[in-house]
Amino acid sequence: MAATVGEILNYLNEIAPPEWAFPNDPIGLQIGEPSQKVERVLVALDPDPRTVVNAQYRQCQLLVTHHPLIFRPLSKIRFDDPVGMAVQGLCAAKIALIAVHTNWDVAPGGVNDTLAERVGLTEVRPFGEGPAQKHYKLAVFTPTEHVDAVIDAMANAGAGVIGLYRRCAFYTAGTGTYEPMEGANPYLGQVGKREYAEEARIEMLVPAERLSAVIAAMLQAHPYEEVAYDVYPLHTQAEHALGRVGALPKPMLGSELRDYLAERLGNPHVRLYGKPSKVIRTLAVVGGSGGDYLPDAQRAHADALLTGEVRHHHTWEAWARDVVLLEGGHAETEQPGVVRLAQRLREYLAPRNVEVFVEGSDG
Repeated sequence: MAATVGEILNYLNEIAPPEWAFPNDPIGLQIGEPSQKVERVLVALDPDPRTVVNAQYRQCQLLVTHHPLIFRPLSKIRFDDPVGMAVQGLCAAKIALIAVHTNWDVAPGGVNDTLAERVGLTEVRPFGEGPAQKHYKLAVFTPTEHVDAVIDAMANAGAGVIGLYRRCAFYTAGTGTYEPMEGANPYLGQVGKREYAEEARIEMLVPAERLSAVIAAMLQAHPYEEVAYDVYPLHTQAEHALGRVGALPKPMLGSELRDYLAERLGNPHVRLYGKPSKVIRTLAVVGGSGGDYLPDAQRAHADALLTGEVRHHHTWEAWARDVVLLEGGHAETEQPGVVRLAQRLREYLAPRNVEVFVEGSDG
């Protein structure tokens, strides 16, 4: 029994919600259509032409990658260009493409949690900036006897989630007044007569991406012909930190940590910037390109930061901040998270008998 691209996309959106992605990160379905049937999936770090050939060879209908293929609108597609070559290969074989990028970096069990586990960190906690998630406050006025019905409708559409609590709402009692005009069909009162009604003002928190759905659900559940409601934009702040920081299995010199990470990551070319003789007890990790997180690592009281690749100014900044910087390889720091993503997909798709393969793996 096959699954569809849309069903798989919905599952990926559950474990790594799109709103957790950084601004302008082109995640989600990039090629294909939600109704397409899927019997085989290839999971990979990059959607490069070699990976596309592998997906064709395995007769996959879906390619799921960490890095997106299309980062900006394409003005042309040329078959002698690597991106155009990959697009042509996917379209010719009718293989859909889904990208799960920075939303999987920050997600529980995602790239950086998996990297922290790979290098043996304990007492792991988040650190650093993450994607900003915009919220609104929706306030609506309703007859007191309909308070629960309206709150239920809004909550079921995605409003009122605060941490591990759902259906969070606040309401206060008051008196509403209005005067129905000719042609009106009032829930309470008569045309031409002033009415006073016992009402409640309901307030609920709404994520930006659920605002339209919540308003529609509220209007459907509300008994009034014309509904009075207000929408207030709230201060936007980062809610899901990108990096992870934790304790090493034992204190190590910077040079010892470099050799330890080389073995753990399977990369003999791990580079160290900073003081090789510094004693490292606490390590911060950011898979991929995370040199900009040096200040955050310092504020998190990390002795060292492991990331995939760095720019030149990061190499001297590490000395200045007295934070040892270790460059472990972009692919080497993200591939464990790609394998973990494939494992999650296998668990989800096992009842459908959908096969899941991993690029660069025997599985």
